[in-house]
Amino acid sequence: MVESEGWSELSAGDDFAGYRIERRLGRGGMGILYLAVEPGLDRRVALKLIAPEAAAEEVFAKRFAEESRIAASIEHPNVVPIYAAGEQDGVPFIAMRFVSGSDLGRRIAREGRLEPGQAVALIAQVANGLDAIHAAGLVHRDVKPANVLLSGEPGSEHAYITDFGVARNVATNSGLTQTGRFVGTLDYVAPEQISGGAVDARVDVYALGCLLYKLLTGEVPFPREGEAARLYAHLNDPPPAPSLRAPEVSMELDDVVARAMSKQPADRYPSAGDLGRAAIAALSGTTSPIPERTVATGAAATVEPETIEPAPVESTAQTGRLRPEPAEALTEPDVRGPKRNPLLIGGVLAAIAAIVVLGLVLTSGGGGDGGGSSGESTLADNTSKEQTTKEEPEKNPQVERLTRAELASKANAVCAKSKATFKEAAAEFPEAKAEEAFDVAYSEALVGISTRAVASFNELVPPVAEQALYGDYLSVQERIKTYDREALEASEAEDNEAYLEARERRNFANPERWDLARRLGFDECVSREE
Repeated sequence: MVESEGWSELSAGDDFAGYRIERRLGRGGMGILYLAVEPGLDRRVALKLIAPEAAAEEVFAKRFAEESRIAASIEHPNVVPIYAAGEQDGVPFIAMRFVSGSDLGRRIAREGRLEPGQAVALIAQVANGLDAIHAAGLVHRDVKPANVLLSGEPGSEHAYITDFGVARNVATNSGLTQTGRFVGTLDYVAPEQISGGAVDARVDVYALGCLLYKLLTGEVPFPREGEAARLYAHLNDPPPAPSLRAPEVSMELDDVVARAMSKQPADRYPSAGDLGRAAIAALSGTTSPIPERTVATGAAATVEPETIEPAPVESTAQTGRLRPEPAEALTEPDVRGPKRNPLLIGGVLAAIAAIVVLGLVLTSGGGGDGGGSSGESTLADNTSKEQTTKEEPEKNPQVERLTRAELASKANAVCAKSKATFKEAAAEFPEAKAEEAFDVAYSEALVGISTRAVASFNELVPPVAEQALYGDYLSVQERIKTYDREALEASEAEDNEAYLEARERRNFANPERWDLARRLGFDECVSREE
């Protein structure tokens, strides 16, 4: 065992509560996750040890046993089964099914936004799993990409919701624990969690709406600089329309996201399953054949009387609203009325609440992802406020080409962010950085860097004089992204020779990229450190 921050981390070969540790899978704000083997059954499990600071909360011990029992009773194909829960040497633990595959966060990091059909299919599965959790009386409180596990082939994955109940439901009836710990991840947190209001299953509906937006666009709904700005946006800003970021997304799906992310819980879908069915119907332009209803019980049940018939949502077909041009729509006020995008009553009070809660978050270290991806910040996020469209700019009077100086400034910002992220990955995986051997996590990090860089560069519209040269630069960036994907695939297949070949091809392409960057004036992009 290794002592770390007040408690002992386990090493390969250690025994804990009858399980033999194979390796650590990850660490977050609530504890550490290990891959372990249950010797009697020779069954591999995901073993989660709860952090001492979480277990020390007064309400935890009382609720842990009860919620462990409830969580273990849930049997649903989209919920990761819990095999056992208990405590050893003062450390609470949970043993869950080990899902061999990836998670939704890693897939988005590799691929960016998903095709609408794939995004909706995954959301519908997660929604069904959440319905099962809510029907058992639990609230997840932290629905996000890292908590959706995937198995199967790309495009036909099976989704499992994990990290629910037990470890997350140590809070009071609000979004805060007794010690001020904030339960949730800032990019997916419902307004009532921020303001300290009563929490029920509808906070998960809000988070699922945020997740749908993320899958459709590759971005979080409110990519703001700083935690205070993100909290304020969840409290006050209208839900963004995914079609403004991804033209292939229909405005019917815009409506689904807008309702799911309504500020007032009563204006959201009554259940996560209703959201999933509405998204499926939006793809085909139909309506869900199943009447909306809440399925939550116990602590997940709605905390005030609810009208099952939802407030009417003004459809785009009724209003005849045309899809706005991106540059105009990013600044225009929402015109679909308060029914679609209701704000919290008393914006000033809500802003004060955000500041108060932020103080608690900052002093307690809350609001993190738990899987190392807190905030889900992307390179595209950093330039989203200045985005233009690259498609036929001359035909769109709302979009102007960048000057050479503007193009260089924005490109340099993308490269500076990529370099910073690359240095973090290199420091964490020094052997992989030296290309001595493959490492799946390091390869995933590089795919994420190159994918987000390409997405950001594709948003920039160069001046006419630089168009051909910039096109060549983008072509090299695309090749590098391809080589990173090949290296990741080789890592996952444990083929070190193929991995090194992909890294060599990437290294061979770099001088061409740096030469083009020099000619374009992208000084930050000329470096051997990504």
